[in-house]
Amino acid sequence: MSRRFCTCAPTEGLGRLAMMVTSALLALSLASGPALARETERYRQEGVALHLVALPPDAGGKIRGALSIELDPGWKTYWIAPGPVGLAPQFDTSKSSDVDNVRFAFPVPSRFSEGEAQSIGYVQTVELPIAAQASGQVPVLQLNAVLGVCRELCVPVQAELAAGPKPGLSDRALVARAEAAAPDTSGPLKASGARWDADEAALIVDLVPPIAGPLTDGFVSAGDGWSFGAPSLPEDGQTKSIVFPVLSRPTGDKRPVSADILLTQNERAQLSRAVPIAPR
Repeated sequence: MSRRFCTCAPTEGLGRLAMMVTSALLALSLASGPALARETERYRQEGVALHLVALPPDAGGKIRGALSIELDPGWKTYWIAPGPVGLAPQFDTSKSSDVDNVRFAFPVPSRFSEGEAQSIGYVQTVELPIAAQASGQVPVLQLNAVLGVCRELCVPVQAELAAGPKPGLSDRALVARAEAAAPDTSGPLKASGARWDADEAALIVDLVPPIAGPLTDGFVSAGDGWSFGAPSLPEDGQTKSIVFPVLSRPTGDKRPVSADILLTQNERAQLSRAVPIAPR
């Protein structure tokens, strides 16, 4: 698999959050507006271009596809757990025809500073693999995508895209690149469970030993409002657990019961889904 690394110059952070969220909600409430694309495979606005593709179903009805998010130089977008000031991508495929069980995957993100805050995302073109199941004779994948794309200011993007199955070589190449960049879901970098520290200021993630060599980085996705900083990593390679500091949490006392844990080691990346978090 391949990995994507990026850096980003600091920009205004906390002051942009309210603008981004307000604008995104406004965009969602408008059935037609300047940022709303017609049903098409491609969409373009300042800072970003989107391209949705879907390949013909295989003998078992499985559809492979991809969403390309092409960023202009100096622009960035966010991972599924973007940090305290980012906007997580939102994908709605409920209007698809003859298509069920649509799933997206994300390649390894990078960390960058936004003012005094730390965000997680991408500043280079990112390609997301899509897996779905055909449920009829004429499958059409329809996607309502809401993204935060930022330079000095953030511009929420809402685009409606649609893609029917096509066997073209360029589409197949896009899907193959997206799938190659996605983390593995099995292998030696597995998280077995998680627990809070005494002050609930950090999440301790237990790993399945043995892990040969030190880890490079790690990321946590635990639901809306939760964000975690870079983990503390042992330097001797004897990694049994790693600690992620809590950067932000939602209001209220409700804690997540599980989290997705993404771990990296040099060129390897592995995602452990729904890792249970022990209750306090």
